[in-house]
Amino acid sequence: MKLTILGTAPGKSLLGKSHASYLLEGSSKKILIDCGEGTTQNLLEKNLVGNELDYIIISHLHPDHISGVFILLQTLYLNKRAKDLTVFMPESVSEFKDFLSTLYIFNERFSYKINSYLYHEDSFPEISIYPFRNTHLIGYRDIVEKYDLPNKLLSYSFIIKGKERNLLLSSDIRTAEDIKEKAKGCGVMILDGIHPSYLSVKDLLDESNIEVYITHGDYSKLQEKFAELLTTNVRLAKENDEIVF
Repeated sequence: MKLTILGTAPGKSLLGKSHASYLLEGSSKKILIDCGEGTTQNLLEKNLVGNELDYIIISHLHPDHISGVFILLQTLYLNKRAKDLTVFMPESVSEFKDFLSTLYIFNERFSYKINSYLYHEDSFPEISIYPFRNTHLIGYRDIVEKYDLPNKLLSYSFIIKGKERNLLLSSDIRTAEDIKEKAKGCGVMILDGIHPSYLSVKDLLDESNIEVYITHGDYSKLQEKFAELLTTNVRLAKENDEIVF
């Protein structure tokens, strides 16, 4: 397995940085996990804007994790992709399909078919990806309940099983407690650095012997926040970092 970090920016745009996206290659599949703004540019640099991608998996529906998917789908069409593409969503599949139609992205016109499905914890064993829920979106519960909104507050982290070790991709989390137990069985982790507190991350690292890439934030601010934790085994993620596992 090889995972390439394509985007490291947080919720706001940063000059020269793309939003959250990860390219997973292995088991004869190429899988995109999250597709923030700038993803298509990164895939263009790697010549992966034709028939190469097999799946897109979205961790949660914040704009910095899904906003790039629409221009990617259009670019694939304009590049005459012929192979069907499946987009796995944590919730709101019908709303996603409706929005594609709003943007004039019609399966009937495209050169390939876009399939959209909900996923859950047991959806991807054949590609060695094991999603598990986190509490990242729980802070929206009051407004969702108050206005009877359809949002399900579903957000996922992922364990990806490799040949030599397992990788934990936290995506966005509310606290490091969300992933603490899962991290114990992994050898490498890509960790959201902006949302969890310094103390919760320190506690997580104190209890695990794990290689860590801290991402999802302004580089200088993450460096200041985690200065005392940074070692050869704990580093700040850079775009195009490749992790083999």
